[in-house]
Amino acid sequence: MIARDRNNAVVNVAGETLWGFQAAMVAPATVLTVLLREYGAGERLIGSISAIESGAVLLPQVIGIYLFTSRRRRRANLLLWHLLLVIPFLFVIGGLTWFAKDMSPAAFRLWAILGFACFQLGIGVILAVWLDWLAHLFGPGIRGTVFGISFCCSALAGTLGALAAGHVVQSIPSPHAFSYLYLAAGMIATLSIATFFLIRDPAAEEADNAPRVDTGKLVARFKDSLRNVNFRAFLIGRMLAAAGFSIIPFIAVHFTSADGGGLPRGTVVALGAAMTAGVALGNLGLGRLGDHAGHRAGMLVGGAVQVASLVVMLLAVGKMGCLLAYFGAGVATASGWISHTNMLYETCPHDSRVAHITVGNFVMGVVTIIAPLLSGVAAARWGMHTLFAICLVLSVCALLWLVFRVREPREVAEERGAEL
Repeated sequence: MIARDRNNAVVNVAGETLWGFQAAMVAPATVLTVLLREYGAGERLIGSISAIESGAVLLPQVIGIYLFTSRRRRRANLLLWHLLLVIPFLFVIGGLTWFAKDMSPAAFRLWAILGFACFQLGIGVILAVWLDWLAHLFGPGIRGTVFGISFCCSALAGTLGALAAGHVVQSIPSPHAFSYLYLAAGMIATLSIATFFLIRDPAAEEADNAPRVDTGKLVARFKDSLRNVNFRAFLIGRMLAAAGFSIIPFIAVHFTSADGGGLPRGTVVALGAAMTAGVALGNLGLGRLGDHAGHRAGMLVGGAVQVASLVVMLLAVGKMGCLLAYFGAGVATASGWISHTNMLYETCPHDSRVAHITVGNFVMGVVTIIAPLLSGVAAARWGMHTLFAICLVLSVCALLWLVFRVREPREVAEERGAEL
């Protein structure tokens, strides 16, 4: 590893670690869910949390392709976008929550969800460009390991953040406890993004080149991606898996209910640290596994753990059930991030990786918006156990599809090279 790669790896680990700590302090699946439930949110609104998070992050990514065309200025522009148009919404939510008692519950729920949606939209605009930028910084031989270490440290810090959030929620009266969490998260997120200014981007040494985006060529690259048989199979498997695990916010709802053991809200928020621990171990192990054996292997491990965690949700109650459910959700989430992202990189059949990432995430976004909304309806109509059973069937189908229909991209690339 050359000196620039070592510097960039260290900076990436530091920045992601800080980001993971603040993200866990205000995790939608625990902190936001508990906050909204306290102010009268029903199952449909809770179901919309995942839909908003996924849709806002995945659907607007094509906008970033048009906004961030300069490779030389990409680092500065991406970081300024975070500082000016993403992080401020954490402070907005924190301020709103401080005055929640002066608002009607319905008004507070509306403004809190809007603030959350704006935060996620800001991330969504730049996600594909950010992932392309990171892929440009690290070659395929070290990318999975660097990402795995970074996201492992991020999740470990998130474990501490979740434990801290649980302590704050238990110790400080509501709504001020939640306000403190969001305000602190905003300050830590600012420090995280400032860290990335230390990245040594080789593109910064190139002549400034900001070509106009050719929409026709962009659409053609979208079509080229979707014509690829293995990429389509990969997307189908991932959409089935996403539909089968659209219930993460309902873990908190279930285990605070009588059917799940009636755990106190602070206990559930603290046990949510098991999810970040699962994300940490999953990222570290699956990133390394993917570099050596291919990232399809990481998808299979994540799919199997997803199935197991849903079985736990159906059968277990109390603290141990909650702990295992969150830990399994963390490993499955890690697979859906590090293994999925690297599969996106490696299934690209043409010269525009950012277009490939964008169209893949856009297609995924359709499911990750609709499935949580349907989960909310199902939970309200039939109850948690029926919802978890449906998700288990979908998750088993996803795992079988990944096993029998999705091929390792490196093997496909080797065969293509042999044919040529």
